[in-house]
Amino acid sequence: MAFLYMSKQTNGSEWRDLLTAEIPDLDFRIHPETGDPAEIEAALVWHYPLEELHDFQNLKLVASLGAGVDHVMDVKHLIPEGATLTRIVDPAMTCQMTEWCLMATLNHLRNWEGYRELHRQRRYVEIDVPIPWDVTIGIMGLGEMGGDCARVMSAMNYQVRGWSRTQKTIEDVTCFHGSDQLEEFLAPCDVVICLLPLTPETRDILKARSFGWMKRGAFIVNAARGHHIVDSDLIAAIDSGHLAGASLDVQRTEPMPDDHPLWHHPKIMTFPHIAAFTIARTCAPQIADNYLRMKAGESFTNVADLNRGY
Repeated sequence: MAFLYMSKQTNGSEWRDLLTAEIPDLDFRIHPETGDPAEIEAALVWHYPLEELHDFQNLKLVASLGAGVDHVMDVKHLIPEGATLTRIVDPAMTCQMTEWCLMATLNHLRNWEGYRELHRQRRYVEIDVPIPWDVTIGIMGLGEMGGDCARVMSAMNYQVRGWSRTQKTIEDVTCFHGSDQLEEFLAPCDVVICLLPLTPETRDILKARSFGWMKRGAFIVNAARGHHIVDSDLIAAIDSGHLAGASLDVQRTEPMPDDHPLWHHPKIMTFPHIAAFTIARTCAPQIADNYLRMKAGESFTNVADLNRGY
């Protein structure tokens, strides 16, 4: 039986070397060199045409190469019954994400762009900035990454609150949950960081109504998915002066076309989806472990729920 690599990334040979080091007798194939579809027992997938999944009727494991599984949701009906979808949960990826969110937050709060402009002008001028305990940071999504981000921000003496689908408890973080508590959560936030999974319920969650619930001068940080934000509503809220600006690691279309308004807005900074990326050498052991669990008939780790979408 075989393990098939289906990814837009070109490092299939690296994954093959790492996984065969863990499982020497592994038959690792890189799409489109599929061989006999009946021999495919596991698939390693990331943003790739997945219509062929239906052909692999002996498939038992579909392993997403990222923390998110939204790229699989459109074709989940093609996953053979009995196959399990898993995702990456990696401390190295979580650390990257928290680091990027902290960078985006500090660049705004410490007015990095203001000082950069003063540097260009060769002006030695102090800009007033807030102290951490006077700043409220709201984190949307309190899973592996959001929870870590909340704890780190709290340790830096920010006033941290979090919002999630279901009730969570994190020390020194004021937690909210459910749609009924979203307005209350957003109202006092100086910075709102989105780390939600993308589901039908969270798509377009940051739009005109939710921006209106935020205080004047709030700043948006999105490192989750581009479809969490309605771009035109974000731009309108910034242009009206209600929001201060945004740092966006993700966009609805990646890469964006040259004429996209997010490229040209002076108060929006975009990044090419680099806040956190999968590192093959740190993630291969968990992929190998789940493959061995599959062969032994044991339960998988880091299982994603196809119904919830994460």
